[in-house]
Amino acid sequence: MSSSPPRDPENDHTPEILEKRRRFAGKELPHIAGRPCPPEEARGSVEGMIGYAQVPLGIAAPLVLRGDFEGTYTVPFATTEGTMIASYQRGLRVTADAGGISVHVLRDGLGNWPTLAFASVGEALAAARWVEENKAELVSTAEATTRTGRVTSLEWELLGRRLVLYLEMHTGDAHGINMLTRATDAVIARIPGKGQALVHGKDVEKRATTHRWRGKWVVAEAVIPAALLAERLRTTAAEMAELWATYQLGFARLGTQNHAIQVANGLSAMYIATGQDVAYVAESVTATLSLEDRAGDLYASLDMPNLHAAVVGGGSQKGTARECQALIGAKSARELACVFAGTLLAGDVNLAASFLGGGFVASHERLGRNRPPAGQ
Repeated sequence: MSSSPPRDPENDHTPEILEKRRRFAGKELPHIAGRPCPPEEARGSVEGMIGYAQVPLGIAAPLVLRGDFEGTYTVPFATTEGTMIASYQRGLRVTADAGGISVHVLRDGLGNWPTLAFASVGEALAAARWVEENKAELVSTAEATTRTGRVTSLEWELLGRRLVLYLEMHTGDAHGINMLTRATDAVIARIPGKGQALVHGKDVEKRATTHRWRGKWVVAEAVIPAALLAERLRTTAAEMAELWATYQLGFARLGTQNHAIQVANGLSAMYIATGQDVAYVAESVTATLSLEDRAGDLYASLDMPNLHAAVVGGGSQKGTARECQALIGAKSARELACVFAGTLLAGDVNLAASFLGGGFVASHERLGRNRPPAGQ
């Protein structure tokens, strides 16, 4: 089984231990180590540039995946929240020793809901019929705007006198929102008789929603034997399942669309590290965790039907993000999404266990913010 990153129990923040962990990663990481990034690399990503924000970057390993993608990964996190990476580290180690995490991509497509206003319901309905009659031509129009995007769905619904289209595209290894928006603009330009036309009319962009999923639908699952639960997490499957039943009651009362524990923590840190658009955390955390007692073993799964990930485009191949992408080694956006989902499942398993064993408060006291250096 692959090892975990080295650490120094006396002082884990010296230049020497940082260098050891960079060697553990097995990649050249000059920008992560401190070499300045050329400002020209930020062209297209920022305006009014004055420099770079320095966010601490750490790693956890090994993430062992099975299923649609199989391999062992080192995962980078950019965060200022003490104890978070340590939580993921323990979760990754336990799930790896349990045989790994199985991941599956159930769907892959980015959708948009442009909205066109008409003078009456009758005119909106006539436009909808025109869309149906000319669907093949509209699909060709959309696909002519991109070299890689392919339309997977073109549908419609009425909202009073407004026609809401649904255009979904497979965007390859890019996130693809600009690709999709350009295609959407070309489609709505062809529709006759419209008044106001909004590319993001029924706007789900960077908002949590359960109306319709978009992005990558990834499910991750793992089984942790009873003996490993007792030895490493100091809990039982029955206790974990009971905790999760309580959480579900609380989530139902809250009305939240995030039925997991710390997915926003880990996902935002991995997004920053790998150059994703961090605001898509708002959509991606519409997740559902499940913790079940299977005859003493723990069955854990995380269902993420709205997960966004990219390995090309945007900021994903610039500066430290390029090095973090190389460190992970995902060859496609689907593989990177599976790395995200598997890591998040491991972190939620560990955090749930820490709530039961009293480790949550203790770890924050020991590792959290504003703690004095070792020896003081």
